[in-house]
Amino acid sequence: MKHELEKQLATEFPFMHRGKSYEEQKAEGRISDLYGAWGCQCSGGWYELLRSLCAEITEVYRKHDQQIDIIVDQVKEKWGTLRFYYHFDGHPQALHAFDFIGGGSIRFGQSATELQREIAAVVRKWEEKSAEVCEYCGAPGSLRKDRRVSTLCDNCWENRKEYEAKKTKGHKKEELR
Repeated sequence: MKHELEKQLATEFPFMHRGKSYEEQKAEGRISDLYGAWGCQCSGGWYELLRSLCAEITEVYRKHDQQIDIIVDQVKEKWGTLRFYYHFDGHPQALHAFDFIGGGSIRFGQSATELQREIAAVVRKWEEKSAEVCEYCGAPGSLRKDRRVSTLCDNCWENRKEYEAKKTKGHKKEELR
């Protein structure tokens, strides 16, 4: 995702602020904050989806009259859908899930309180919704499978197939998006 979009998310939702960059963490000898190091590892078509996820998380905290204590561990595309990994302040960061090809996953919850169970449900809802939104442009899309699994609209799917065909024929490598 473009840095400008990540900054917009962090401005509106402070819990989306990134920590130390990859270079800063590498200089310290270890990468311990994947979200700080690499930010949102997905394309900008999911910006509005992520914004809606963050707004709903904020609303759950407001409803429970609690300060936001969620810490974002990683935001990425995996097997064609969004993954939003997090933990709660004061709780150790841990293994989040086993994700399988085709969208299935086993989730490890941190859902001890009602608020935490609601947050988990919100995250799961928007991760599932990502299978209907083109990762590149944000238009309605569906899971597509070729050399990789992605959620794409018809137009972006055709563009990728054309790109792959050119690449296979030995044409000069081009940026898709």
